[in-house]
Amino acid sequence: MITFFYVEPENVGEDNLKIFGEEAMHITTVLRYKKGEVIEVVDGKGGKYKVMIASAEKNLIEGKILSKTLLENEPKVFLTLAQSIGKGMKMDWVIEKGTEIGVSSFIPLVTLRTSVQPFGKLRMVSEASPLGDEKEKARLKRWRRVAISSMKQSLRSVLPDIQKITTLDELLLKVKDFDLVLFGSLDEQAKKIKSLARFKKTLKKLLVIVGPEGGFTEEEKQKLIQAGAIPVNLGKRRLRTETAGIVFCSLVLYEWGDLG
Repeated sequence: MITFFYVEPENVGEDNLKIFGEEAMHITTVLRYKKGEVIEVVDGKGGKYKVMIASAEKNLIEGKILSKTLLENEPKVFLTLAQSIGKGMKMDWVIEKGTEIGVSSFIPLVTLRTSVQPFGKLRMVSEASPLGDEKEKARLKRWRRVAISSMKQSLRSVLPDIQKITTLDELLLKVKDFDLVLFGSLDEQAKKIKSLARFKKTLKKLLVIVGPEGGFTEEEKQKLIQAGAIPVNLGKRRLRTETAGIVFCSLVLYEWGDLG
């Protein structure tokens, strides 16, 4: 079975690279690769390398680059998922599965009905970034580890970006950076994904927004629509928020020719 390994991009040279720490230990002590054997390595920036191991120690692999390819197994569309944070490990699951299917970036989202409120009360845009909070730093670090593992498993070469935890008002300020913005809605008049297929040839940077279990409030829906976001109905059955995020992204990637 093909196995990809991860190298931090700053540890890649012209014709050699170095893998440190847990990843090196996994290669040498768990999988027992030795000097002279060839492995496949990705740098999370789109580079995939065929590498011959030049030296193998417990916490350090030094390798000679034999060949390099770019953007292998990557989607044609840049898809960002702004996903309302669920309880427990639900966000971990969303990041794992979203990375597998081809999501390029994740925005952990806090709305009025989000069950997990990392800030206690919703903070204003002008307040300080939550990244100073050690608990949030640990959470973002864990989500990155999940994404790295899923990137390798799914044979991708780009590591999805996991942005800081964001409120809906903050997210609305970023809407202008996307070619198309969609949000999940249970309203009967909401669009179907198929009706948006006409956009797929010209629009390549997409944002999908998924609310919490209780959905967006009416005020939040109006804010989204006023910002240019299009409401999309995912079907007759009510989905849990983490399921909705993966289904929504899968439908978009299918319509844009990247799944199926």
